[in-house]
Amino acid sequence: MKNKLSIAFYWHHHQPYYKDSSGVFQMPWVRFHGTKDYLDFLLYLKEFPEIKQNINLVPSLLLQIEDYVKNNSRDLVWLISEKAVKNLTNDEKKYIINNFFMANHKTMIEPYTRYSELYKAILMYKKYLLEDEIIKRLTEQDFRDIQFWYNLTWIGVKSKERKPIAILLKKGENFEESEKPALFKEIIKILEEIIPLHKELRDKEQIDLTTTPFYHPILPLLCDNYVAKESTPDIKLPSIQFKHPEDADTHVSRSIKCFKKLFGRAPDGMWPAEGSVSNEAVALISKYDIPYLATDEGVLKHSLKREFSYLDIYKPYSYKVNDKHVNLFFRDHNLSDAIGFVYSGRPEKQAVKSFIDQILGIRKKLIQTNGADYLEQNVVSIILDGENCWEYYPNDGKDFITLLFKELSNHELIETVRYSEFIDRHQQSIEQLNHIHPGSWINHNFKIWIGADEDNKAWDLLAQTRNFLEKEENEGIHSEEVIKEAWEEIYIAEGSDWNWWYGDEHSSEMDMEFDKLYRSHLIRVYQLLNFDVPGELFQTIKRKHFFTFEMKYPQNLINPSIDGERTNFYEWNGAAVYDCCQTQLQSTMHQVSKIMDKIHIGFNKENIYFRIDFNQKPSIVAEYVINILTPQKTTLVFSPLKQIGEAFWWEDEKNNKKVITKNVKFKEILEIGFPFEEIGLKKGDKIGFQIQVKQGGHILEQFPTISLVELFLPDEDYESIEWFV
Repeated sequence: MKNKLSIAFYWHHHQPYYKDSSGVFQMPWVRFHGTKDYLDFLLYLKEFPEIKQNINLVPSLLLQIEDYVKNNSRDLVWLISEKAVKNLTNDEKKYIINNFFMANHKTMIEPYTRYSELYKAILMYKKYLLEDEIIKRLTEQDFRDIQFWYNLTWIGVKSKERKPIAILLKKGENFEESEKPALFKEIIKILEEIIPLHKELRDKEQIDLTTTPFYHPILPLLCDNYVAKESTPDIKLPSIQFKHPEDADTHVSRSIKCFKKLFGRAPDGMWPAEGSVSNEAVALISKYDIPYLATDEGVLKHSLKREFSYLDIYKPYSYKVNDKHVNLFFRDHNLSDAIGFVYSGRPEKQAVKSFIDQILGIRKKLIQTNGADYLEQNVVSIILDGENCWEYYPNDGKDFITLLFKELSNHELIETVRYSEFIDRHQQSIEQLNHIHPGSWINHNFKIWIGADEDNKAWDLLAQTRNFLEKEENEGIHSEEVIKEAWEEIYIAEGSDWNWWYGDEHSSEMDMEFDKLYRSHLIRVYQLLNFDVPGELFQTIKRKHFFTFEMKYPQNLINPSIDGERTNFYEWNGAAVYDCCQTQLQSTMHQVSKIMDKIHIGFNKENIYFRIDFNQKPSIVAEYVINILTPQKTTLVFSPLKQIGEAFWWEDEKNNKKVITKNVKFKEILEIGFPFEEIGLKKGDKIGFQIQVKQGGHILEQFPTISLVELFLPDEDYESIEWFV
């Protein structure tokens, strides 16, 4: 419609290949996200037929779903859950207490009385007891209830309504071995419905379905991993150059073949893994008549050979190679990150209103800048992982998703679109792009996957193993079947997920499992060809195990001078210091902006103090928001431009507001101080909060991305506590 602004949601559904040579999936995430996210999202969408969406399905994910459904493949968690408790080994019981609570505590454990009770008991035991002692403390019923609950909590809100699941949820505890078959039978039924329902909604033209190169490799790095130097000139490269565009081509061609087999027609477009593009990679993809690709706004900014305007990201571009061309869309990462990282911490009405207000603000700016007639040529791309964020939302995101779809249905000024229909409408007006900056959707470079010592080690081991296989294949002494199986191991190892966990940027509780699984694929190549495995493949690549967000507390009272300058070291000595670049919870999702460098938090008996050091100094018109979520909702907004702050909180059945002028200074750094009792907080309170950088209504950055910073405000006995050991 001429007066409406088009918005395109693009949900990326992806899991790496978890099966090893034993034939067992070593991790349960394909199944868990299948039962919790992939089907439920479509069931919500079916209730709003006028809402259009774009969904990307990675072949390595589809392959594993099919493996569960048609080949009776199972994951390690399934096998241990299915096993009668009386037959569990000690090692299996240890695996349960260490792995069967891998879920968001607030949204996926705490709401269930029995599961939460077991979780808290084991946490307490771990403080004082060895694992063998913990096992003795737990009864057979405890272990059985954990087996059930770990699988139940990873079932989506909509799918929990199924009768066999609903019966178990209502029971809640004291589960019996005889009830396990019904649970796992229903899990398979959920998985069976995922691919057919995608096909149904695509055939009805409610969704576009796209694919990704087969095992989710960083395509530009397969073509030539030294291309990383073009986007990051000072990067340290692996010692062996990996340059195999033929492997990249294999991943692309196989993904299209797989998609056609499952859905009966070619994909509508392609999401290159991690939004990674380069001239060579896009040229390779264009050979296969893929209508469109998508990546991040930062790639466009560095690709245009003219002055960049932020509004440039809201229109498509066309890249032509010989007689082929492919359309490109560019992601608004502020809006995308808001759904991925921010809105989970807000009431759904507030979150949905914020999202729609930002879309309307973009629409207004486009009309003001280019005129109303130009509006229909623009599309706002909201692109993010379609699985990982929902566990941080209450009710698994159902309330947010359904309210958002309801508000967008028949909206007077906004319409949701499929990319393919948008291209059909506006093919003649699409601007040509003559160069593509090599980069990904994270900081328009490839540093997540190459450059760190661990990353480079992984690349070198891959290159050595691939070179070995190629040499052996040329010898002609191995059977075709063995060579084919060995190449499959190489293609799996070329996936991006292994290097996601190498280096310092990301960590999870399963770092070492990912490391082991990656090396197992390379080891398997040598084993298949009956060669001794090089010793270094038995050595872990991951040298450090970074834990997720680590809580820190102030160690003594401080009295800093609030002047916006680094007056002296000692005035903030004793404050808790958070390194925003290193201590963030960075798991399967990644927030792009890096404005804040370090945050200092401290207090004396009357005041609480915040100090923010910057990586890149933000605009003077940026605002800093401290959202205190516990023990009560309090919002503090600080404006460096005005050098004031405002506090909003609810007390005595009324909304309170207070202007804070005395202790807000922004120069080299931002320093803030205010009496905590003046905003309704009390001595001894435990407060939990997040800090946001906002500009023009957009959230540029949030710390922590998912957790809360927590601390106890000092009470009268504070100074008697012995802080230092």
